[in-house]
Amino acid sequence: MEDIEDLFAGGGGGAPPGFRLPVNSIGINPKTNKSKRISSKQDDSNRDSLAPPSLTIPGTQTIYIKTFGCSHNMSDSEYMAGQLTAFGYALTEVPEEADLWLINTCTVKSPSQSAMSTLISRGKNGKKPLVIAGCVPQGSRDLKELEGISVVGVQQIDRVVEIVEETLKGHEVRLLNRKTLPALDLPKVRKNNFIEILPINVGCLGACTYCKTKHARGHLGSYTVDSLVERVRTVISQGVKEIWLSSEDTGAYGRDIGVNLPILLNAIVKELPSDQSTMLRIGMTNPPFILEHLKEIAAILRHPCVYTFLHVPVQSGSDAVLTAMHREYTLSDFRTVVDTLTELVPGMQIATDIICGFPDGLVTLKHVDYSSQVASRAMRTQIGKLVQRFGSKNRRRYVLQKAKSMSVA
Repeated sequence: MEDIEDLFAGGGGGAPPGFRLPVNSIGINPKTNKSKRISSKQDDSNRDSLAPPSLTIPGTQTIYIKTFGCSHNMSDSEYMAGQLTAFGYALTEVPEEADLWLINTCTVKSPSQSAMSTLISRGKNGKKPLVIAGCVPQGSRDLKELEGISVVGVQQIDRVVEIVEETLKGHEVRLLNRKTLPALDLPKVRKNNFIEILPINVGCLGACTYCKTKHARGHLGSYTVDSLVERVRTVISQGVKEIWLSSEDTGAYGRDIGVNLPILLNAIVKELPSDQSTMLRIGMTNPPFILEHLKEIAAILRHPCVYTFLHVPVQSGSDAVLTAMHREYTLSDFRTVVDTLTELVPGMQIATDIICGFPDGLVTLKHVDYSSQVASRAMRTQIGKLVQRFGSKNRRRYVLQKAKSMSVA
């Protein structure tokens, strides 16, 4: 089935919250079962008896939502849950009790995608209507597992009610093309009532060779400072205790609209209660986009209402591998970020990611300087203790032998 064009070209597509589009405007693929087709000669009572009221009256069914992946995905699921409950649908955490399954997928790691495939098969075997959301259908729209299943794109979550309604009628709906960002004031059902996951932008400016998320989330698109500050005010008034800023790269925020991350953060911290009853957590940022703002970021991280935590992926301890990955920074850049923040922010904690088994791994592993690994700079960590077990020569031999055995297997 081809992707569906938005009805309102130039207006961002979709329908305002609380408004249903006509069926023929959202593009559906009706499914008919000839063995159960109703004859025009049958009376109305017979026709009605073939479909339980719970499956014919929109908003009376129960929905099971399963979310894989990052905090951004979790926020999307919370927004979809909010819209569905606003229209009368009930939510359940018991799959067997649901009339429809909504599966929000992740394409970053193969285990998540494998779990998605297993869940889809389970749903099909159980004759459950399925709607698939998230990065998998957006980035791999021709995936065999998605054949005959309704899908909703990552920028179409504000139309989930339409898709669920049509899917429950037995139709296949596919909305994947891009439009304006979904509004931040949509109804929302939080998994944790005290934590607001706030997406500040979607997509990124990178072109990493290993990443499928870029194909799904697309190029950088930032929410305005005013819209984000307004959302912060709203959730604080609702009693939220933590606000998690989320995106594919928070450091790139605003570069498409003429602002930057420090401008946004300074605007947000002004809204936080002085009694520290609401705390702010800054999400993942890649090294290139905070290098020029390190001192400003450090000042914000010292704010009493901001957690002294940052997730900064390094991905590899080799500049040659980083170049092959198109990461657009060097190991020295990463160390500058870590050293500056740990020096300027008391109690600073930095989380990172490292990719193992990058293509041509046996070749690129030989470029690593095993006498000065990134991990060896953090001897107080668990990985630091592991590093100390090997000398640099033995460490190099061990890693290469391990990689070779894995590649043969």
